[in-house]
Amino acid sequence: MDTASTGDLVVPNLFEKRRGGDRRADHQARLELALDASGVGLWDWDLSTGVLSWDQRCCTIFGVPPYAAMTYARYLALLDPADRDQAHRLVAAALEPSGGGRFATEHYITTPAGERRFVAVRARALFADAVNGRRATKLVGTVLDMTARHRSEPEPEREPEPEREQLHEQLQERLRQAQKMEAVGQLAGGIAHDFNNLLTVITGNLEFASTDLPLGHPVRGDLQEIAHATERARELVRQLLAFSRKQALSLQPVNLSSVVSAAESMLRRVIGEEIVLDVHLDTALPSIRADRGQLEQVLMNLAVNARDAMLTAANGTRGHGGTLQIETAKVELTEHDVQAIPDVPPGAAVRLRVRDSGHGMDEATRLRAFEPFFTTKGVGQGTGLGLATVFGIVKQFGGSITLESIPGSGSLFSLYFPIHDGVVDAPPVLPDSAHSTSTATILLVEDEAAVRNAARRMLERRGYTVLEARHGADALLVWREKRATIDAVVTDLRMPEMGGRELVQQLRAEQPALPVVYMSGYSEQSVPDADAMRTAFLEKPFTMDGLIGAVERVLAQVAA
Repeated sequence: MDTASTGDLVVPNLFEKRRGGDRRADHQARLELALDASGVGLWDWDLSTGVLSWDQRCCTIFGVPPYAAMTYARYLALLDPADRDQAHRLVAAALEPSGGGRFATEHYITTPAGERRFVAVRARALFADAVNGRRATKLVGTVLDMTARHRSEPEPEREPEPEREQLHEQLQERLRQAQKMEAVGQLAGGIAHDFNNLLTVITGNLEFASTDLPLGHPVRGDLQEIAHATERARELVRQLLAFSRKQALSLQPVNLSSVVSAAESMLRRVIGEEIVLDVHLDTALPSIRADRGQLEQVLMNLAVNARDAMLTAANGTRGHGGTLQIETAKVELTEHDVQAIPDVPPGAAVRLRVRDSGHGMDEATRLRAFEPFFTTKGVGQGTGLGLATVFGIVKQFGGSITLESIPGSGSLFSLYFPIHDGVVDAPPVLPDSAHSTSTATILLVEDEAAVRNAARRMLERRGYTVLEARHGADALLVWREKRATIDAVVTDLRMPEMGGRELVQQLRAEQPALPVVYMSGYSEQSVPDADAMRTAFLEKPFTMDGLIGAVERVLAQVAA
């Protein structure tokens, strides 16, 4: 491996051939050695659930099985009785808004196997505003096995103390960055969900108006402009959902080299004649579990980012073009490697590298590169969603992405994906419906009144009788009264009182063959029912043909 990272905080180590006297590269090389020698473990205590999340190094230090369910009480039980009270007081003080939010301590532990060890623990509390003031939401920190220092044999050689102190700070920054990205992702996903509901209403009413207006009506031109704007807004929502990892996908076994090869001519057109495209593909690459269309979006976004970096003068570069290198390979990741590549397990993996010779980034820019709406371009020249979209798509495929960049020397994006050997069932494709009519009765369940009204009008225009309900609990009341007349259910997945999953579970307990169409603005990679033949998933915002097609499909399967 020639890359190094501490998760979301990536250690720049871009080129195999370091420049002589490059103090930055020398410093980062020392940091890599310190990380390897220190044996630092990372942990995260979610105060809302009480669950302690430990990485592999923590499990090794405390002598517990990997991914063991840990709580604060179980952690205290591992401490020597003489140290528990002091450790608890330090934690409690750090969680107080006025307590500084940090603590550092050293104490003995006894592993479940009976081995006594001496550990150093450092932690920092994360706070959020609440009605009654600030409150702690998480405690994140590091642990280091210091047992060797307390034995009679000579102390092993270690990195200088200032180096280890800096390592702790780097690891803490990695945790802070991960928490920030997660929070921003949750916010982006919530905004996208609400905006998808609005787009569903806009799209539906646009279809109604277009259908009702006669051909040649002057307003049709205005409606067409609205349709174009709606499609652009829909694309922005898709990007937000990709970043927040809540995008609807069609996951299948995909060969990454074949995706790059098929997209090569498109990429050449995107980057232009000033830039040389250099592609090296592993022809024997194993499959990964991914959405082919979204992989093409990743390639496109990275190519556009590289093109802009090579055609813009900055950091000593002239901005007259350069070389874009794309490479695929199968790699073997060791335990040490995965400490620098979050979310990918040790073992075989597929790697995609995209390297450009552009102007590069300074450290402040590199650390924010994947944040949504962050851009170094001028007003109106970019949305700041390109790399954020890449980040979300890669994470949603169970992969990881690292970024290494040096001002004036280009950037290197390394994407890692776990190998997939099984068969992936793609979600059913919903056919467009013909302009037919129906006499079936549909129970429509949707908490957003405007969305429910638009869906009802779409169904009624095709002849369906519609019974409306605001949420799952309301739908149960309608079901009790009208069960004999209901032919199918169209329901949102996320609603107050009772969601779509719980509703359908109760309805199918009484009528197992009930046809169901789930609606959602979030990703539902597997339909929440084992029998996909009588269940369909409809992504918001949807069109009239999309809704009618989904309903016709599930009704037809039951009739067959």
